[in-house]
Amino acid sequence: MRGKESTRYTHEELTARLSGNGKEEKKDNVTTVQKGIPFLEAELGLDPRVKDFLKQVNPSLRRPMETKDLEEIRSQKKIENIDMSHNIKAEIEYLYLEDHTLKLRVYNRTNTSKPALIYYHGGGFFDRDEEVIENVCKFLAETSNTVVIAVEYRLAPEYPYQDGLDDCLETVRHVYEFPERFRINPTQIGLVGDSVGGNLALGVQHLSRKEEWEINYIGLFCPLVDLSDISRNSWNIKHYSMAEDEELIRTELIAMKESLYFIQTLYLENLKDVLIPLVSPLLRENKGKMPPVFITTAEFDFLRLQGEQFTSQLMDRGLSVRHIEYKGMDHAFVRKLGHYPQAYDAITELSVHFNEIIASQKTEDE
Repeated sequence: MRGKESTRYTHEELTARLSGNGKEEKKDNVTTVQKGIPFLEAELGLDPRVKDFLKQVNPSLRRPMETKDLEEIRSQKKIENIDMSHNIKAEIEYLYLEDHTLKLRVYNRTNTSKPALIYYHGGGFFDRDEEVIENVCKFLAETSNTVVIAVEYRLAPEYPYQDGLDDCLETVRHVYEFPERFRINPTQIGLVGDSVGGNLALGVQHLSRKEEWEINYIGLFCPLVDLSDISRNSWNIKHYSMAEDEELIRTELIAMKESLYFIQTLYLENLKDVLIPLVSPLLRENKGKMPPVFITTAEFDFLRLQGEQFTSQLMDRGLSVRHIEYKGMDHAFVRKLGHYPQAYDAITELSVHFNEIIASQKTEDE
């Protein structure tokens, strides 16, 4: 029955169902919005679309990553999403720095000045994901009515920490200094990242506190906020409901858990650096000067628990945060835009939240 449900409804019907079915849940000091599998809200286990996708993945690829796998991973570039936007243009710009050049992809630049969202892609700090997230950026630009700018930051292990993070910071500097070129309002800049891109967004915001610009917003899709062993050691598979689809769920969780060391060794020259707040934002004690945060987590993502802990820290400090958990989803589901209705919903939710925040900030300034 659950398999049939995955094809019974159109994508439009599924996204409409998600739009109207968020349920607020309070646990300790944390308030999240829980979004169930559309039309299967009472069911446990994987969303039928996720289950179908995981069954098609080569079993040899569903294991912990190792250093010897690096080139193979980089060569397997599959775009598993659809352009859901309407004629959003993508343009290429270059940022020339002293010893290297960065490629920027600019979406939705028009003659009208708009807010800017700077997007940092995932890929474990080592994989080039700009083409994979192009349709995500287009849809985000349209739904938020912003100029979205994605940067091809330098990758590990060729360029370990902090080279890629510096590139992400320099992109903000460039956009802020040349607002006319990008047709953006330099007082309305937000950062968005998925997976490790969320980690980079938080790092850039922290470094930006010493700069003349102000980051107005942070959007995080399934972010990596702790690269250290601290939350990893407290992680327990018992926090995941496996009444259904146990084998698939367990395999995915363990593979990602054990791949964390692979990411550490590629990104860091010294493993002790996992404790640096710019590497593991969860460990940052001073979170008092952060803009409003939007965060999504996936029920069956290894990173879900640290995302919840991060939200708890923000709420403890009285900071503005909207947290949505998508039931039945796995890691990086936003990259399946057009296939998973939850990806469409998450981007739309971020866009609505961002515009609410910008509108409220305008009111405060008047």
